[in-house]
Amino acid sequence: MKKSTLFSAVAALALAGPLVVGAASAQQGQRERPSQDQQQQGERARPQNPDARNDDDRGDHRDRRENWRDDRGQARWDERQHNGYYMNSRWTYGEPAANAYGRPGFSLGYRPWSVGQILGYYGTRFQPVDYRREQLRRPPRGLRWVRDDRGDYLLVNRSGRIIQVVVSGNEPRDRRQSWRDARNDARWDERRHNGYYRNSQWNYGPPPEGRYGQGEIVYGYQPWQSGQRLGYYQGRYEEVDYRSNRSLRRPPAGYHWVRSDGGDLLLAAIAGGLITAVILNNTR
Repeated sequence: MKKSTLFSAVAALALAGPLVVGAASAQQGQRERPSQDQQQQGERARPQNPDARNDDDRGDHRDRRENWRDDRGQARWDERQHNGYYMNSRWTYGEPAANAYGRPGFSLGYRPWSVGQILGYYGTRFQPVDYRREQLRRPPRGLRWVRDDRGDYLLVNRSGRIIQVVVSGNEPRDRRQSWRDARNDARWDERRHNGYYRNSQWNYGPPPEGRYGQGEIVYGYQPWQSGQRLGYYQGRYEEVDYRSNRSLRRPPAGYHWVRSDGGDLLLAAIAGGLITAVILNNTR
């Protein structure tokens, strides 16, 4: 009886040994391997490379003639980067009030100027320029030329309303920005240009025959906007089936979606080419 009891005790110890070793190893592994929460805390505590944010900073465009929002949560007003702010998708030029930061729907950003807008906050900040020295047309009575902080020229009246915008500079990083071809020997290239300036007036399409190479012609590119007409490009842009793109709604009767050579989607009238909606190509 005693002998059988001894054998049973030895067998129990033999079985329990691996279990004890396995439990000890598991406890040691848990001590050596941090939990998911600890890993996340360590990542938050790890110092970040101050230059890493610059790779995703939307304020580093080669030029600033495109709309953009500063999506950094801690962003603060910087006149070198921003020229206004969004509040619930409504845009306002100029510096926001101090109590606007942190509100839902608030974000800083930048918007290029367009005809019909009023300088407002920037009315006294943009400096007048000599139209002769800058090779601009003579301003009518009561109007003056000013240069914005990105180098574009604005023709404004006494109340600061913009009558005309002349974009300066070289070809930008992507095709959603207006630009003028500054080369003196530039020739029409439909892969790069989509229009031309003549006496500071913009026209879509190539210039008339016989006007090539004249000093009054400056080639360039301007993105499309609602209210414009395709004109020269009516029938040249490929039609897009709205059912093949989830971002497109069904066009009203008499309209269709077309794709510009810059990849933007335009809702335009089949007859007349009037543009009523523009969806920018966000591919960089």
